[in-house]
Amino acid sequence: MAPTPSLTIIPPDVNLPELQAGLADDGVVAPPEMTPRILQVVAEAKDKGYDVHFVVTDKVYPRITYYRDIATELQQDTGGTVIVLGGNYVGSASDEFSRVQLEQATDNLTISNPPVAAEQMLDRMTEQTQVPWTVVTLVLIAVVAVGAVVARKLQLRKATPIETDPASVHTDPESQATPRAGDGSSAAAV
Repeated sequence: MAPTPSLTIIPPDVNLPELQAGLADDGVVAPPEMTPRILQVVAEAKDKGYDVHFVVTDKVYPRITYYRDIATELQQDTGGTVIVLGGNYVGSASDEFSRVQLEQATDNLTISNPPVAAEQMLDRMTEQTQVPWTVVTLVLIAVVAVGAVVARKLQLRKATPIETDPASVHTDPESQATPRAGDGSSAAAV
């Protein structure tokens, strides 16, 4: 099967081979004054078992999807997780974290300070309080199935006629009597 064509749009001023070479070197492409702190974040990620790469750019693109497109293209070469911290947005791509985790990690991110933003991203992506959606889904399915079984049993119980013991039925001879003439009850004339 032929690979599907990429739907990413890379701005013409982005040099992908140069970025890929920088990420292959130490996992970080950033201004020199920011690199040491971001390298610490990359090392912390490795200690936690993740392969995280960061690209920092001061470019402000008119379409915020460009940052994700750049991250996607770089991630295809590097593997792991690539985070592009841009001048006005964050783009990310990963085979280690879900899109939901990546997007949640960008909420209220300190973009103006890329080393802090890198730390925040790693902390948020790797925190243990992530909702295990597979487990939640399975539990909900089980609850619905049990509820359906209980409802069906109750429905069948109401539909089943109550059987009575004929010996326990007491007949009142007075109630079985036919009406007498003159007692105020009407009798059909034959």
